[in-house]
Amino acid sequence: MEKLPVTVMIYAYQAGRLDLLKKQQRLEEAATIRELEGQGKTRREARIIVARMRPEEWPSLETVVAHAVEQRLDEPDLAGPWRPLTLLEEEELALSGRWPGPSLGVSLSQRNYKFPSDLVKRLRTAAWRVSEQPLRELRERGLVGAGLVLGESERALRDQLAEQLYPVPRIVREALARYGPAASG
Repeated sequence: MEKLPVTVMIYAYQAGRLDLLKKQQRLEEAATIRELEGQGKTRREARIIVARMRPEEWPSLETVVAHAVEQRLDEPDLAGPWRPLTLLEEEELALSGRWPGPSLGVSLSQRNYKFPSDLVKRLRTAAWRVSEQPLRELRERGLVGAGLVLGESERALRDQLAEQLYPVPRIVREALARYGPAASG
């Protein structure tokens, strides 16, 4: 299955929790190898067994994040069904850059993941369709673009409309908060 790259900004605490999970997984793998060697397996045999166990016991961070995103996309507000993206919309969504909106005022960490292409398409489609109306209004009112000088009321309107946007990074952050390793519950 083809995988496509997705670059997102996630909360620093989420990045830290994912880093901790990766470290814990490495420690558990090493302990399992030692345990298997203690049971008489050669180092090579133990490493092969652990390699076979890895997808289930210690999934990659990309798998963990993709699973959280799938769960978030199954929630009613993002589930669709959505009208398919046009070629122009797909091209625009593939561009790097920020969506309009105020600074979150918190530490973010950039992360790059490769997700199955069908998940990327579903993620981008949900992001675009949910955001379509407020993004259109932002553009029609001239509230997006580099170097804008906005008055207080224009800034307030821009922020209000931007709050309704659901870009891919926001969906991923929400997915990790609700279903990722740092989720409560």
